[in-house]
Amino acid sequence: MSGKSFGPSWTRTWNRGHMRILGLRAYLIEWPFTLAVSHSLASNTATANILVALQDQQGRLGYGEGVPRAYVTGEEVGESLRALEQEMAPRLLGREAAPELALGLVESVLGPELVERFPAAACALETALLDLAGQESGRPLSAWLGEAKPGPVTYSAVVPLLEPEPLARVLGQVKALGLQQVKIKVDQEFSVERVAQVRAALGAGARLRVDANGSWRAEQAVELIQAMAPYGLEAVEQPVPKEDLEGLAQVTAQVEPLVLADESLCTEAQARELIQRRAVGGFNLRLSKCGGPARVLRLLDMARQAGLACMLGCQVGELGVLSAAGRHFASIHPELLYLEGSLTRFFLPQDVIAQDLTFGPGGQAPPLSGPGLGVRVQEESLRATQIFSLS
Repeated sequence: MSGKSFGPSWTRTWNRGHMRILGLRAYLIEWPFTLAVSHSLASNTATANILVALQDQQGRLGYGEGVPRAYVTGEEVGESLRALEQEMAPRLLGREAAPELALGLVESVLGPELVERFPAAACALETALLDLAGQESGRPLSAWLGEAKPGPVTYSAVVPLLEPEPLARVLGQVKALGLQQVKIKVDQEFSVERVAQVRAALGAGARLRVDANGSWRAEQAVELIQAMAPYGLEAVEQPVPKEDLEGLAQVTAQVEPLVLADESLCTEAQARELIQRRAVGGFNLRLSKCGGPARVLRLLDMARQAGLACMLGCQVGELGVLSAAGRHFASIHPELLYLEGSLTRFFLPQDVIAQDLTFGPGGQAPPLSGPGLGVRVQEESLRATQIFSLS
């Protein structure tokens, strides 16, 4: 997919000014979760997010966010910050670009190998550059991501691993919010019984899917998924370990629900292999794990050509900057089967943006307008979290 993914009419009306990147600041946000978030690969009690601010020649600041998760991509927070300071920033500072060429510029400057080693850092940089480009041109970030008119979106609930009593409380919230799409975290211990409890609490109208985070063996996965059949399961994410592509294909061939790759799907090379093996029925795309919007667009196009479904997921603990980027992406791509995100208020005590992007009743949320991300970062909340500043 080309970096110029906006519609033909846009190319005639762009403001042809140029941005020059003169400064880069990096922040590390480490805040405790209000609710411990556990699944088979990790138990998270706090978030660790990288925020990047790029400054142009006009003094404008564009913000981006990435969420390194070593158990997904191998990217460690400390190494990601080091790469930002020592390898990425020197290649970007002083660069000049037209706003309409912002999508994909980060990868063209850094190279694909560096982006794949540090996808969250690359995502933060690309999102910040697109935010700047939007401010320069007066366009929303969605203008870079597709040709359709942005529309409203519907978010899913994500239910972490919980014992029956706290699970019941969370399901009460889900029901009160009228959320109909629900993802349930499962593992070796909590599986069929959890799905049964969720179905009983939410009723026949809820659309349920499970995420095993690679906790099952292939034969076990088939057995458990078939045991869940009476509860009307729509989809299963990552039933087997990410490296077990043969097992993934085996599960896909033997069960009725849609099987989605998550941890097995971060790069284009992985996407090609999954497609060639016919290992899954769809991809769980995430801006941070995949290296930013340009790469996610290419993965979406690969899936479309292969006849696979796609959803847009999120990393646990995403803040408002990445939530806004996800909203822009989803609002321009209604073909996405499921959408996750805008969960800051449910898991964290505060946010870095002034707006509350929490979805409304039924998971509904409007598209974002305004230049760039269309949100205001509260810079005063970031001062104590700055790691470095370069110019």
